[in-house]
Amino acid sequence: MAGFDIEADVAANRLNMELRGSLDETQAEAAVDAVDTESRKLSPGFEVVNDISGFKPLSQDVAAAIGEGKQILAENGAGALVRITGESVVGTMQFKRVGDREGYHVAEAESHAEAEDLLAGLDAGSA
Repeated sequence: MAGFDIEADVAANRLNMELRGSLDETQAEAAVDAVDTESRKLSPGFEVVNDISGFKPLSQDVAAAIGEGKQILAENGAGALVRITGESVVGTMQFKRVGDREGYHVAEAESHAEAEDLLAGLDAGSA
């Protein structure tokens, strides 16, 4: 079933996102709105974990929302993003193609544990 969960973890200064299935235009617009609302709750330099492991490719019209969401993250001060890809090869390629100049560090992981390790390594590198 298509859908999304987007929630700010203010204590960790992290935006947690999960996209599932193939979002329609209304769902994509709602997801972008949630990215904006939730990321504004965080301090500049916040981290993003974006789980697209259950994501299916989008139509070109809806794919534009991905680019808008990436731009919002940059404007709202994202410092780093780890995209959990799992087996979603086509979905991963679509995310890379749209708005490829995020303005923040982007990495890929195959699991939540690997994403946590990558972000911990970034934190240690900036300390």
